[in-house]
Amino acid sequence: MVYNGSMKNKHLEHPEDSILTLGKEGAVDVIKFLKSKRNQISVKYDGAPAVVYGVNPENGRFFVGTKSVFNKKKIKINYTHDDIETNHGNIPNVASILHTCLETLPTEHGVYQCDFIGYGGNDTYKPNTITYKFDKVIKQSVVVATHTEYVGATIQELDAVFHYRTNNYGNLDCTNLRHYQVDTHASMGARSNRLNAKIEFLLILIRTLVRFTEFPTLKEGKTLKVIVNSYVREGKKLNPDQLASDTGYSKNLFHLYNMIIEVKELLMQGITTSQDVECLIDGQPYEHEGYVMTNKYGTYKLVKRQRFSYANFNMKKTWGVPDEVITNS
Repeated sequence: MVYNGSMKNKHLEHPEDSILTLGKEGAVDVIKFLKSKRNQISVKYDGAPAVVYGVNPENGRFFVGTKSVFNKKKIKINYTHDDIETNHGNIPNVASILHTCLETLPTEHGVYQCDFIGYGGNDTYKPNTITYKFDKVIKQSVVVATHTEYVGATIQELDAVFHYRTNNYGNLDCTNLRHYQVDTHASMGARSNRLNAKIEFLLILIRTLVRFTEFPTLKEGKTLKVIVNSYVREGKKLNPDQLASDTGYSKNLFHLYNMIIEVKELLMQGITTSQDVECLIDGQPYEHEGYVMTNKYGTYKLVKRQRFSYANFNMKKTWGVPDEVITNS
């Protein structure tokens, strides 16, 4: 397991966004991140909502909740069905899921986060943007994918361990619960020598380009992220010349941005999942939403934004509202 101090799994960055939010320092760190050969990787399931559950280390009581468990002010932790109605009754879909999770999810120890895939009785589920088709009808009453473990003495002090493995906890499958693993296997050998050489070459170019790039301040970077996301939402290519014209920043920044995306997607070609499930977007074959990769230089999500994020941005959500359940593209 990898311990990531002072962190909740509420929002993970794309590696390319680090050059906008953290400037030159972020660029240097993300190069180290992408170059690392010692990575722990898990599948990013596209479930909804995210459910946080487990035993509160402060009082030993089992609870369920959404990411609002980690709110700084109005913390919403649900120990009972009455708590769920009080905290989430205004959103019936979310409340119904939490009621079922309170009765179904394991209660022994620890705090975890899972993506809710659906209720049992089917072989096909569309919890969010991706449709999942399993090889047989799921008999259990609830289907989830647990991906994050938390460690700490209090709820507010909990820190995320992103590379979650079921053997840390035991067998999560039981009469009422079907748990899908998020384990993956990543190997340099899964990519050709030619592909590995291309990654190394691109990383050299990136390191060189960093020296000749003016980076935004944190405030400016947040604005640039909004502009980039608008390109993705509209299905526009991240053209450096056009982005430079629209933002007033040097096109070097956006060439750097695109090269990091290219390295990220080349790395993804060497990742295989341990769970056999067919993924579809709008009825067309796809792959998993992406992966979460952790090494000593950080934790980032690896997502093909101009396919998955475009679909995610433009698909109507029916399971919650923004202040209750957060999805990241």
